[in-house]
Amino acid sequence: MTFEKWSNKIYLLILFTISFVLFYLNFENREYGWDMPGYLGSYYLVENPSNNLNIQENVYALIKSEAPKFQYEKMVGFHVKGNWNDWISKNGDAFNLQISYYSIKVFYVFLIFCFHKIGFSLPIAAFLPNIISFFIFGFVLYSIFKEILKDKKLIPFILTLIVLLIPPFRYLATIPSPDMLTVLILTWFGYSVVKKQELYIQFMILMLVIFSRPDFIIFGISYLGIYFLYHLYKKRKINWMPIVFGVGMMATYFLILKINNYPGWKDVFYDSFIQRRMIITGNANFSFHEYRQVFLDNITNFKKITLISLVCLIAVFYFTKDLWVRSLAALLVLNVFFKFAFFPAPGEYRFFIGFILLLFITSVYSAKDKIRNLTR
Repeated sequence: MTFEKWSNKIYLLILFTISFVLFYLNFENREYGWDMPGYLGSYYLVENPSNNLNIQENVYALIKSEAPKFQYEKMVGFHVKGNWNDWISKNGDAFNLQISYYSIKVFYVFLIFCFHKIGFSLPIAAFLPNIISFFIFGFVLYSIFKEILKDKKLIPFILTLIVLLIPPFRYLATIPSPDMLTVLILTWFGYSVVKKQELYIQFMILMLVIFSRPDFIIFGISYLGIYFLYHLYKKRKINWMPIVFGVGMMATYFLILKINNYPGWKDVFYDSFIQRRMIITGNANFSFHEYRQVFLDNITNFKKITLISLVCLIAVFYFTKDLWVRSLAALLVLNVFFKFAFFPAPGEYRFFIGFILLLFITSVYSAKDKIRNLTR
């Protein structure tokens, strides 16, 4: 049996070993972040929707029993009077009101529910979706790069390892949030696009993304829009499926917000950038001038993501004339800036890293012939 026939199995075995080691390290280095109470509170509301008494007390008692002392103290603002984290850890009504910011991440909360029901403690159940997602992530990436470069095995393996070892991805696997889960599903979506699978399959994957993070509705709708326009241009006839899927996606999005009594974008923006309200009721109004000031103050710190996005876009336009590939790259760059426009937090790489990854994959796809020729 030649090495070529065995090489794929060898690379997969090495990848499994590395992924397993990283799985262990991610679990050991898990970080009990300040988002965790909101997601655990969401679990209690799912388990018993009619009873929200003592949720705050139960959540913080559970976390305190498992978290390292310093991480717990940091989560509650080191008990500094007037600190929002300290306040929310002691006020049940305020805590319950902010749960809606978290409960809209329906798929992530569902996974927490499932892991807890099969025997894991609730705090550990909040970590497992991301830690397991990171483990699977490497295999999906390897499959994408192998599909793009066909007969090549070493380069897909190297590209996969490079991505796995990028610190922001490792960080996402250690925090209790739906971000690594979302990155995994977006990568699966990238695989579906590379494989040119049917639109209904891509739609179902996009729906999982939206169930994990509803703010990806813009990406979902914009992808269906570009799909519709591309096929209208190529085939000169209307394909109704993207429209039907778009309507279904929007209806699902608004249903998620409605069921969870989500306050709305203005409240999130106000609490994140204007002033953190102790209780999320009442006035959350701000002027366009205030929004513009926040945007301009933060856009200067958005240089790294902007540079990476533009380099990938230029690479795609340089290496390929394929209209579909170019359209996808432009769509991804636009979504990076759409995301920033709605939530201008340049330091929060987790909000943009999924788009950057898909842009990188698109760049590799556009340069696939060059890469194959270089490695002959």
